[in-house]
Amino acid sequence: MGEPSRVRNMTVMAHVDHGKTSLTDSLIASNGIISQRLAGKLRFMDSREDEQERGITMKMSSISLAYTPQVERPGRDNLWTVEAEPYLLNIMDSPGHVDFCSEVSAAVRLSDGALLLVDVVEGVRTQTIAVLRQAWDERVVPCLVLNKIDRLICELQMDTSEAYQHLLRIIEQVNAVSAQLQTEQVMKEDLEGGEGADADADDAGRHALGGGRGGDRLPFVFGPELGNVVFACATANWAFRLDDFAALISKKLGMNEKALRRALWADAKGDFFFNPKEKTVSRNDLDGRLKPMFIQFVLDQIWAVYTAVLLQPDEERARKIITALALAVSEREIKQTNREEALRSVMSRWLPLADALLAMIVEQMPRCVCVCTRMCVCAHVCVYACVFVCVCACIVGCVYVCMCVFVREREGQREKEFVCVCVCECMCVCLCV
Repeated sequence: MGEPSRVRNMTVMAHVDHGKTSLTDSLIASNGIISQRLAGKLRFMDSREDEQERGITMKMSSISLAYTPQVERPGRDNLWTVEAEPYLLNIMDSPGHVDFCSEVSAAVRLSDGALLLVDVVEGVRTQTIAVLRQAWDERVVPCLVLNKIDRLICELQMDTSEAYQHLLRIIEQVNAVSAQLQTEQVMKEDLEGGEGADADADDAGRHALGGGRGGDRLPFVFGPELGNVVFACATANWAFRLDDFAALISKKLGMNEKALRRALWADAKGDFFFNPKEKTVSRNDLDGRLKPMFIQFVLDQIWAVYTAVLLQPDEERARKIITALALAVSEREIKQTNREEALRSVMSRWLPLADALLAMIVEQMPRCVCVCTRMCVCAHVCVYACVFVCVCACIVGCVYVCMCVFVREREGQREKEFVCVCVCECMCVCLCV
């Protein structure tokens, strides 16, 4: 775990009250530092008294966590799961309020990756753009977390189709901000290079697509099919990626997992649809009765759990869902009067937040090798520079001592004094070096 290739340095950043500290609680609970029941409520990283009183993060805080991924390997009869080598994750929780932006800057400069949280109801806010700009300036690799999915169900009372379109728009907004940052950088380079404003306006579109001098750096692109987007609810301790549902569906339908992951989310050409009668995936919905696969296989299942457990409690239906998902939920947890805790028990066992987030951090964020390589190069340069300075200082010191001896010798002083002067001068030179 001490190897640089198995170390990830990342920060959690977002607009104020978008759920950074609550999400970090769930990651900390995965290491057994706090209880799973307190995850999302304790605000463990807010260690100051005024932070707990105000309910906001004011100072950057950090913690190191271990993550051991589960790997499936083929056996004689079927696949069996084993533990791979662990990873060391250095996680920094940064403030979201604009008054503490300096803390965010410090956290980003210490990181190689970042988790960008966005409240799905509030969407992209001013501080969201600000922290994304800091990540761009510091060349940090971000991943997107769409938090508070439960608000679409409980507060806005959206159906699955409305929620799907809403999520599409939010990801599109974040990608638009990212493209704008890349365009601004290219135009700034053109202005510094002495090109005219007319040429900048003509070339802005071309540069944004990757051409010209600024085309060597592409904008951040977020997409669930790319593996760098997580859908989460930090307070209920659940989250998922498309990989999670693609793995479940592929086992039931006997389809290719990678192909399912691409088909679960819309691309530039539109949505994919699954025909249950023919058991085929296509882009055509001639009758208009089929739903996009993300709605059919993902959102419908989550909405069904929320309806049976929280919105319209039905213990019998909840038991059927738990049995179908093969979850280890006790009868006492199903019958408890606090329906939010009952929902938390089901969702956290079905879609654990820590598993989805930590897997994305390990897969998507850069390793620490490049950073360590740069540090080693800088260390070698510093050593050679120090040696060069010492040699130069010794030469200058020797010349100075010889001149002093020559001057004193011409004045007719005794030889013993010459030796004392030489020794003193040499000692001074060595101390200075």
